[in-house]
Amino acid sequence: MKKIKKIIKITLITLICLFSLCIISGVSYYHAVTHSVTLDTTKLESNKQKSNLKILDKNKNIIKPASNSYAKISELSSHTKNAFISAEDKRFYNHKGIDYIRIGGAIISNLKTKSFSEGASTISQQLVKNTHLSSEKTISRKLKEIKLTSKLENIYSKDEILELYLNSIYFGNGTYGIENASNHYFSKPAKHLTLAESALLAATINAPTIYNIENNTEKTIQRRNLILDQMAKQNKITSEQADEAKSEPAGLKITKNQASNYIYDEVVNEACKILKLNKDELTDKNITIQTYIDQDLQNELSNQIKKKYSNTNANIATLVINNKTNSIVAVFGNKSVLSTPKQPGSAIKPILVYAPAIEYGIISPATKLLDDEINISGYKPENADKKFHGMVSAREALKNSYNIPAVKLINEIGIAKAQNFAKNLGINFSENDNNLSIALGGFTNGITLKSLADAYSAFANEGNFSASTFIKSISKNGKVIYENNKRKNEVMSKSTAYLITNMLVDTAKSGTAKRLKNLDYEVASKTGTVGKSHSTKNTDAYNVSYTSNHTIVSYFGGDTLPENINGSTYPTMLTKDVLETLYKTEKPKKFKIPTSVSKQKIDKNFYNNTNKISLTDDIHNSLEDYFEKNVLKDTNKTLNLTLKAFNFENKKPILCFYADPNYTYNLVRKQNKKEEVISSFENLKNAKNITFEDKTALKNEIYEYYLQISDSKNNTYSSNCIKLKSF
Repeated sequence: MKKIKKIIKITLITLICLFSLCIISGVSYYHAVTHSVTLDTTKLESNKQKSNLKILDKNKNIIKPASNSYAKISELSSHTKNAFISAEDKRFYNHKGIDYIRIGGAIISNLKTKSFSEGASTISQQLVKNTHLSSEKTISRKLKEIKLTSKLENIYSKDEILELYLNSIYFGNGTYGIENASNHYFSKPAKHLTLAESALLAATINAPTIYNIENNTEKTIQRRNLILDQMAKQNKITSEQADEAKSEPAGLKITKNQASNYIYDEVVNEACKILKLNKDELTDKNITIQTYIDQDLQNELSNQIKKKYSNTNANIATLVINNKTNSIVAVFGNKSVLSTPKQPGSAIKPILVYAPAIEYGIISPATKLLDDEINISGYKPENADKKFHGMVSAREALKNSYNIPAVKLINEIGIAKAQNFAKNLGINFSENDNNLSIALGGFTNGITLKSLADAYSAFANEGNFSASTFIKSISKNGKVIYENNKRKNEVMSKSTAYLITNMLVDTAKSGTAKRLKNLDYEVASKTGTVGKSHSTKNTDAYNVSYTSNHTIVSYFGGDTLPENINGSTYPTMLTKDVLETLYKTEKPKKFKIPTSVSKQKIDKNFYNNTNKISLTDDIHNSLEDYFEKNVLKDTNKTLNLTLKAFNFENKKPILCFYADPNYTYNLVRKQNKKEEVISSFENLKNAKNITFEDKTALKNEIYEYYLQISDSKNNTYSSNCIKLKSF
């Protein structure tokens, strides 16, 4: 028994010693980690926007978000204050900065779920973290947070802490602080926020990307409703007030044209990825970011757009990329319009249909395509003009944006193969984008304006692609730590890039973008329009244009656009304004023709009669178009089939043509509607020039001659027809 008591005593002493040692070690560690940590009131009393992060334009002038206001707690309604307290820290006025009850609840919840995802930070802790610390999840950071929170609570009152907090938190879409958020989302001061609006703003701050009011409105409303229920449960409002507020729509009145908010937010996101920091860390590192933005150009465009197009009541955006540096130099429009994926309409055709068709050797610009009624597994696309145009060249089909040839082409290419080509140009697809309608822009999720502009810039860059960037360089404490030197990747041949460009130059001259035809320099252009379901009106209208120097995308959108807005009208007019602003003093150079492309004459009669391409030296009976040289070599072997004749006085008619061994040739003679085969040529061992004298022709009679050509699959073609007199 004594031995057992002795063991128990030793065990207790050991445990007490270990416990004491843990306490001493913990206290020592706490002091070691936190001894140098001090509360900086200047950080607390500056808006998040006034951090030591500087964003500069190309001339090193500071870019600021469009609004920069501060809301006093005394001016905010009780509903607004209570919405954030209920959402983030319901015992805010009862604890001393650390909510031990909430910490205990979080520990139990995390142990149950084994996810360790639930936090217990109070509003005071969040304010300290946002203004003084990084977001890293470490014990040392948490201990610093606890010490600073204690100091915060000793210096400031609860209302002062809440005011500092509401003016520092991030509400997404480039807006920091409740006053800026209220102005941006509801076009009103924060003091006039309703209960529903206050709860909606409170819903965003937990995860601004997930609960994005503009892009994920319904999801944010769901969280708003949970907050309203919590407010009612905590007796901040009645159940009736909660139900009434939950019945309200989002009621967004986005302040338009806050491009600087978009730029600020996108630059911050881009810098975070480059430096592998979060937003809180980035704004506390004495970092300066220089962008490519030309604010003078941007302001001029903004003034023009407001003056010329504000009466359209459409959501308007334009984005300008410098092709050489793949940099964004000017932006107009709010973040919702610029960043939300949209259906691209026919603007996707060059990227997803015509470029891969040329790259894979399926077509050249002159290739004839049949525009007629089709039904592919129940899919019956129509042209915008509700007409069929028969045999048209690929150039003509793209220039006039016919739908049926585009659908036929992607069906021939293969959807997966076409998508793989477009993916190399930065275009993303969902799992459901596996049908032919994507050739006409029928995407599940759509693409952003930036992605569309980036893809087109590859055509201007001779087939080389790199996603555009805002950032030129990043400096920390005056020392450059990053410079943009992105490499461009070759995603298509120079030939394909130029042939698409040449076709789109025609589109600007005489196609759907012909409002650009009077510009005295080369512009490649494509329009796109997205119609509203079961309506004659449209929801999205695009023009994407590029010169050798810049790529521009212009957009007009809305739930229901006025009937006079489509890709060919206002977006093309806006693009023209942008081009004229860009090139006031210096015009862009012509697009460079690669050595792999040449301009060739093709036999006009043969082309029109057979829809096939045959080269010719006859300048009087020819058409001209551009071809990739390797394609022409193959074309010459099979399609250079023209009938020629010599008619000498006192001689019988002499007929000449070039024969390919893969074909059978019947020489046909016509007179008075009577036709007869006067000679046949088949099973030739080698290709050669054939010369044939019609010795049976009667003197002083007039005959017509042509060739009937057949291949191994019994496809039959006719050559040009020659009329002459026999002597």
